[in-house]
Amino acid sequence: MKKLLATGIALLPIFWIAGAQAGDDMSGQVKVTGKSIKVDGNKAKFSEYGDPDSGVTGGVELKYDAEAGYVNLKADEIARDTQNLKIEAGQYGKSKLDASYNQIQHNFNFDAKTFYTGVGTNNLTAAPYTSTAQVTASNVSNWTTFDYAISRDQYGANLKLDMLKPFFANFSVSKEERKGIKATASYLTNVVIELPEPVDYTTNTFQAEVGYGQDPFFFSLAYLKSNFENANPYLYVTSLAAGNISEFITLPPDNDYSKVAFKGRVKMPMSSALAVNVAKSTAESEVNLNSTYNNNGTTRTNTLSDNIFNGKVDTFLYGLVLTSSPLDFIDTKLFYSSYDKANKSDSINSIGSAGTSFTNHLFDYEKTSYGLEAGLKLPAQMKLTPYYKHINVERHRGDLPETDDDIYGLDLKWSGLEWLTAKLGYERMDRKSDWQQLLTILTPSNQTSLNAIEPYIRRFDAGSQGRDTYKLALDFSPTDKLNLGLAFKHKQSDYNETVYGVLKQTNNNVNFSADLTVNERLSLSGYLDYEIEKIDQTQRRLSSVTPTNVNPDVLAVDSSNYTWTADQKNKTLDYGVAATLVWIPNTLTLRAQFDKVKSDGFADYTYYAGLSGGFTNDTVDSENWDDYTKDSIMLKATYTATKSLTLIGGYAYEH
Repeated sequence: MKKLLATGIALLPIFWIAGAQAGDDMSGQVKVTGKSIKVDGNKAKFSEYGDPDSGVTGGVELKYDAEAGYVNLKADEIARDTQNLKIEAGQYGKSKLDASYNQIQHNFNFDAKTFYTGVGTNNLTAAPYTSTAQVTASNVSNWTTFDYAISRDQYGANLKLDMLKPFFANFSVSKEERKGIKATASYLTNVVIELPEPVDYTTNTFQAEVGYGQDPFFFSLAYLKSNFENANPYLYVTSLAAGNISEFITLPPDNDYSKVAFKGRVKMPMSSALAVNVAKSTAESEVNLNSTYNNNGTTRTNTLSDNIFNGKVDTFLYGLVLTSSPLDFIDTKLFYSSYDKANKSDSINSIGSAGTSFTNHLFDYEKTSYGLEAGLKLPAQMKLTPYYKHINVERHRGDLPETDDDIYGLDLKWSGLEWLTAKLGYERMDRKSDWQQLLTILTPSNQTSLNAIEPYIRRFDAGSQGRDTYKLALDFSPTDKLNLGLAFKHKQSDYNETVYGVLKQTNNNVNFSADLTVNERLSLSGYLDYEIEKIDQTQRRLSSVTPTNVNPDVLAVDSSNYTWTADQKNKTLDYGVAATLVWIPNTLTLRAQFDKVKSDGFADYTYYAGLSGGFTNDTVDSENWDDYTKDSIMLKATYTATKSLTLIGGYAYEH
């Protein structure tokens, strides 16, 4: 059906041509492309977001223009798994209607295997296997072969009405379908087993916006409603325990999302403008909870405070931005914003068969930011831009419930020479965190260990830190035919209150680019990007029982309680060159391009305790930490046979 749809739209130009009137303007092109693809290695990775098969495809582009209105059509990759089609028609200054279809393929792995049957459904059966030993001894060639891949199909239509200017209205509907198989895993029969999870999602969305736009005012009111449906709320799996009892895994639940938003802007004296943005959204879902389930052949029962979970998250956003240019040499921006995510979902208390009680934690947070930026035009073609921003985040989590960021920055731009532009920047961030020892875990016997180590841990996503960033960029144009660019960036974060965790992170990046027009026929270009990243961390190993000593001043207590460090260094070099040659003017153009990426990583481990197995602190290091090399070559020829016919041929190689 999808290929028939593509073919049908591609034939529409024939009917338009038949109905065209004298004086109407029509133009367009038809493309035919043949692809021969050969992959030695992981074919799915090579075509992760594409159609991996060889074949012939094409495209159509048509523009029809008349006094009454216009019709445009564009179709690419027709009849392939990556096709996209769009047709739009409208009346000038009054209305516009368009419809589209897009198909995207996401490939994870081809020819995967599983001993389960029923792949693609939500009921996986292990028969004839009844134990892990039978699976291990089985012939893999008898297993089910399938592809980990998801196809996403998007349909949409938009209507824009402008006939009542300065009032306007926009409406749109869309539908997205995702079908395929992705990987999941579960702890079944005392082993972790990879499972093919079926994907059968449908999302329907409706959007509407009405507003008014005429100087000095603009405002709009928008509404969005989205509904997500999953055809498989559970994945049932036969365990390999006694009796081959069926167990289940919960999959994404159906949910609804709605949003109302208001935007406004008014121009004021002194070249000023005030913009307002207010939005409120709600996400809701409902899930049936199973109090009885099977685990490795054993039936277990939890006592739940409620068998139905009602999920609800409200978000509220509002912001103000005031821009002004009171004098010719100064422009300013003052802003304030607030974001509040309120989790109003149910808190369900669960008591397991062993008597352990657990209540799900609800996470929400509030984020407030405000700041000022000023651009000052100085003599000698310089512009100085100082700025300040403050960010406060309150999180409902145990260890770091609140952080305050103070960010100071200064940018300087100089363009005093026609052939040179220089940019210099510095930014400082100071983050203060309010640490509290409030973390709790499910197993009470481990709470003592947690309480002992937590005072020394500051997780780097919210831990206190000081961060400095330096930037320098130079753009050279010594001649009309040569452009050069050079940039350098240094960023360093110091986590000043952390004892165990990430202590320091440093990034240095150098970038160089060049474009040269040798003559009317030949142009050359190239780039080089080099980055060095360093991450230093200190951690503490604890025994499974209550630790005897977690004091950081005592590096090692015994073989189960000691400090270890990791100094990680990643170096990435990325460079490329390209040449474009007009072999025959207005007829034949050739292009060649080469790109190379090389990543070289090293992790230096130090253990402050005896290492077993003959390892030492010199031999335990990881020499190949994220090491890889990628080479790419592209050759392309464009031949313009006539004004109506262009042929393009190419070859690409990647290793």
